[in-house]
Amino acid sequence: MRKCWKPAEPSSPVPSSAKRPTRLLRVVAINLLFLLVGLALMELLLRLAGVRYPAFYRPDAERGYSLRPGASGVWTREGRGAVTINRDGLRDQDHSLRPRPGVLRVAVLGDSFSEALQVNLEDTWWKHLERRLNARPDCAFTRGYPAGVELINFGVGGYGTGLELLTWRLKARSYSPHAVLLAMYLGNDIEDNTPRSRDDQPVFRLAANGELTLDRGFLQSPGSRWRFSPLGRFLDTLVDHSALLQLGNEGKNRLAAARRGPAAQTREAELKGPPDDPRGWALTAALLRRLRDEVKAAGAGLLVTSVSTPAQVIPDRGLRRSLQAGSDAASFAREQRLETILEPLGVPYLPLAPELQRRADRDGLTLHGFPGQQPGLGHWNQQGHRLAAELLAERLCRLEPASAGTFR
Repeated sequence: MRKCWKPAEPSSPVPSSAKRPTRLLRVVAINLLFLLVGLALMELLLRLAGVRYPAFYRPDAERGYSLRPGASGVWTREGRGAVTINRDGLRDQDHSLRPRPGVLRVAVLGDSFSEALQVNLEDTWWKHLERRLNARPDCAFTRGYPAGVELINFGVGGYGTGLELLTWRLKARSYSPHAVLLAMYLGNDIEDNTPRSRDDQPVFRLAANGELTLDRGFLQSPGSRWRFSPLGRFLDTLVDHSALLQLGNEGKNRLAAARRGPAAQTREAELKGPPDDPRGWALTAALLRRLRDEVKAAGAGLLVTSVSTPAQVIPDRGLRRSLQAGSDAASFAREQRLETILEPLGVPYLPLAPELQRRADRDGLTLHGFPGQQPGLGHWNQQGHRLAAELLAERLCRLEPASAGTFR
């Protein structure tokens, strides 16, 4: 039987191995393009909606971290403060390096109570204090300075006395102040000064002979190596400029805060505060002595104040006394101990907590915390800043410069 010839059916083309990578690259490129367009659209929408969580801090090889020059935005984690960091990395307006003739220039060193991100600049205690001192023609502290007083704020949140000493050396000294006002927070400063290894900042240590040494071992920690690496610095710059990355960073920070425990535990821990450590007090005394000596060598005088802790002025007097074994006087034990350190150094000490407690009880004031955000806890609110400045102005105006670098 004859077989009919049929043309062979065309076979399906099999992609060559050379074409497969090209197709894969095309798919990847298209997906990447859609991803970039989506991210750009999200960035635009966040900017139009005004959703920003500025990165107010940056890595600092000398102090671990510092405020970011030029950063601005609204702080909402506690209170609500319009914040601008000046060109030199200070939460303040710009200042010239040299004081104007006839002006008494005072450098303020401190932590988050002086940084005061929770309130607007004009509501900070040191701005209130500047205005009050300039409104007092009879103020002994400003006598001999016809152009008034100028306060410059060098406070940075989380700094202890050691980092404040470094801030004096690296920043404040170059502004040629006539006086340095150190604002201490005894709720955690002694713990901050307790010598221990840290991976986020340098620490001072006290040798057996009483000498201070600076340990910069934090630069060798994995976290610091990453932060100061070229890639780490590049990503830090991206976060500084991207609303989307700022949102992600804020989410990470809030998640970390939620993992720290229930609010009740946080409240109890904040009110009780960390226990004292003799090593912390010893190092605090050495740091204050060194700061006194360096400030005096620069021709200026050192003054020290201490702010209140929430437990000292909380409106619930029953809770306050239960935390202090039934005695309000016991809540000022750290102020009394600090005074025994400063008195031999000839450094005037102007503690605020005792009078703040008396005024808060008398007038029913809530000085710490903000409505809807655990009132009575946390940092000073606007009322706390204002009253602290009022009390500090009264104390300062009773001081007189005795000689270069000293007050009486």
